[in-house]
Amino acid sequence: MAVVSSFTATKWLFLLVLLFTTVLAEDGPIPNGDFETIPTGGFPSEAVVDGPTTIPNWRSNGTVEMVVSGQKQGGMILIVPQGRHAVRLGNDAEIRQDLKVEKGSIYSVTFSAARTCAQLESLNVSVPPASQTIDLQTLYNVEGWDPYAVAFEADSDELTLVFTNQGMEDDPTCGPIIDDIAIKKLFTPDRPKDNAMVNGDFEEGPWMPKNVSLGVLLPTNLDEEISSLPGWNVESNRAVRYIDSDHYSVPQGKRAIELLSGKEGIISQMVETSPNKIYSLSFAIGHAGDKCKEPLAVMAFAGDQAQNIHYMRESNSTFQVANLNFTAKAERTRIAFYSVYYNTRSDDMSSLCGPVLDDIRVWASSSYRNVFGGLGLRLVVAIWVLVYVLF
Repeated sequence: MAVVSSFTATKWLFLLVLLFTTVLAEDGPIPNGDFETIPTGGFPSEAVVDGPTTIPNWRSNGTVEMVVSGQKQGGMILIVPQGRHAVRLGNDAEIRQDLKVEKGSIYSVTFSAARTCAQLESLNVSVPPASQTIDLQTLYNVEGWDPYAVAFEADSDELTLVFTNQGMEDDPTCGPIIDDIAIKKLFTPDRPKDNAMVNGDFEEGPWMPKNVSLGVLLPTNLDEEISSLPGWNVESNRAVRYIDSDHYSVPQGKRAIELLSGKEGIISQMVETSPNKIYSLSFAIGHAGDKCKEPLAVMAFAGDQAQNIHYMRESNSTFQVANLNFTAKAERTRIAFYSVYYNTRSDDMSSLCGPVLDDIRVWASSSYRNVFGGLGLRLVVAIWVLVYVLF
């Protein structure tokens, strides 16, 4: 009997070991996602790869070049976003890596990218069959590179992450530089009982590199079910910036959104509402503390209502709370925001910036809001101030 028990225990131990040897991708950098792992034979001085598996942990196709910080091409110095090394993809070149994941889950991939020779360079990021092309024409800051995030749904327990340069330049070595690749499994937060918004505080989002102070750009995404910012769409041509409290002023919590590029940077969410019912929308608007030139303002939309909210700087606060009341016309109402102005930073006059948005709430208006004809909280506050001053 003891022999049988020992055999059973050994069997279960073997199964557990087998289970945990299939390691799922953890949140954070993927294997050699920074391209700093030394290849067999070391980093060559002219590390052009035109064949399979020369870069550790990656498979390549086409002209793939490992570039080093400070490397020159003609009169141009190639940009390496992080560390000493990065990868440049030539004409129709690609790199790919297989990752163990959880089937049915949503994952966000964060990476840094820079263009080199051409103004119209782009980078295709795919987890076949899904793919997204990132336009690198717009430089959002003077560093010459930007972090991005895109999201995919895992349709099996293993996905293949592919970066492809689909362009065809006269110089076959021209193409985007990529670096600092990470992955994060996303969760859609539960909707609070007193708030119709999902992830209205932006606390759930893509992987944020701790050593990067540029935030993470969220490009166009029209599928709120598969989004690096769960619950939200990025409707516009330009990206919005996902920021953290380690490097920016954030109204509450650890994360927020900085709206960029005026009307070209729109985020939206469809919320559940009851037709003909009065609701209130509130949100925090502020300054990111990144030397963004004022004025800063947000255009807020709730169904057929719209309101222009200007940020008014106060000495003891970097943000203020705004309120908009609306009557729902349907069972789902669109809530959307964009920056009124096209702002840049005052120190370099070039890096794109804008108002910070956070802590977005939508709730059914209470009776006092209805009594005052939908004017809402601002009227109540004004009456209270008047009473305080008079008495």
